[in-house]
Amino acid sequence: MSGVSDNINGFLNEITEIDQKITNAKTNIVKIQEFQGQILNSTSTTQENFTTKEREALVSDTRNLLVECKDRIKRIQYDNVRIHSSDPNFGIRQQRYDVLRTKLSNVLEEYRQAESDFMKQTKVRMARQYKVVNPNATQQEIDDYLSNSDSQPIFQQALLRTNEAKSALAEVQKRHEDIKNIESTIAELAALFQELHLQVESQDQTVINIEQNAEATAQKT
Repeated sequence: MSGVSDNINGFLNEITEIDQKITNAKTNIVKIQEFQGQILNSTSTTQENFTTKEREALVSDTRNLLVECKDRIKRIQYDNVRIHSSDPNFGIRQQRYDVLRTKLSNVLEEYRQAESDFMKQTKVRMARQYKVVNPNATQQEIDDYLSNSDSQPIFQQALLRTNEAKSALAEVQKRHEDIKNIESTIAELAALFQELHLQVESQDQTVINIEQNAEATAQKT
């Protein structure tokens, strides 16, 4: 990728590759949303577990794809910083960079919104199950548990008199793990968005880090 600064054809090929990968990530996000809908509406534990694993695998692949796109776009930004504005290719390089950064930004935001919606729906389902375990629970108790179940006392065995209550408790605990995973994904997306929009100077330490990350990404791919 070090020759991209001097070779406009190489640069345009790089742009095309990154654009396709962003499109692939967008396609993945649509599929992830489909999995989320299946999970929320599932009536079979076995089927839900299978769909959850499929979703988690796709989430992991999509994360790697988005990180790679971010690194490669930042490398283009780094290259552009080193090119004088009088260079005949400066305008097209900057324009293509802006288009790619905007496209990736939109995909990151779309994905963040999808995960936020999934978290809200998961919390609603979790709250219903909590009420099965503890019918007398107040909304405040439910909200506190949703915020941090680790700090909440374990349900008293007296509350688990029926198989339905025991099953609901298992559901509550599983949903809480799901929520923590969703929160982690949302935090990662926010960090990627911030990195993507971080401005660089030609001699900035950030530039050096970008170059190293881009080289490592290229070696992996």
